[in-house]
Amino acid sequence: MRILARAAVITTVICLAVQVFAPAARAETAYRYWTFWTVANREWVLSQVGPASTVPADGDVQAWRFAVTANATSSTYPPRTDPTLAFERICGTVTKPTGQIRVAMVIDPGLTNTAPDGQSPPPARGACAVIAESRSGADALMAIATPRVDKGLVCGIDEYPVGECAIAIDISAAALAPNGDADVLIVPTPAVSEIAIAAAPVTEKGSPIPLIAVGLIIALGLVGAWLLQRRRAS
Repeated sequence: MRILARAAVITTVICLAVQVFAPAARAETAYRYWTFWTVANREWVLSQVGPASTVPADGDVQAWRFAVTANATSSTYPPRTDPTLAFERICGTVTKPTGQIRVAMVIDPGLTNTAPDGQSPPPARGACAVIAESRSGADALMAIATPRVDKGLVCGIDEYPVGECAIAIDISAAALAPNGDADVLIVPTPAVSEIAIAAAPVTEKGSPIPLIAVGLIIALGLVGAWLLQRRRAS
């Protein structure tokens, strides 16, 4: 009888432990960060390597999507645009320069319900990165956006998000809204190249040269009027 009583007690303890710890076991740890995507077989593929390890060719499409991801090898939140149309939409009017390649870049900041507290995702956009041949996907990103990088991880793009880097969160899949079928790619920004970036002057104020020229013209006009008045007086 004592053995049966002990067995009953042990069984009860086990059942209570299962009830207590079952919710914690079902809780899913996910990470919120910028995911990197390439295209294969006309579909978005979550890249298993960083952008610095990719060498795009002319006509390639790459994308960045800010989302909550629980699986390092897959995601239910790919970029919200058709990868088969992305290059034509973004780089279709850009002529390939000699010695450079065109890479269609999609920047998708994701859904409002996955944004950090107090922050709102900016609109998704596309831009044609024009970079030198044999350069990496990281170069393509830096050509069209300003990434915030920490220990090799892209934490933010164009100042979104602010103040976090791939944080871990507990969330269930049911708590996230569906990705949706709407294509969010807006009008692309102009293509840029490494040469253009290096040559572009960075100034916070306008050039004083036009003001100097206007001042000289006014001064010459005043001198001419004074000389004409003096000649008439004599």
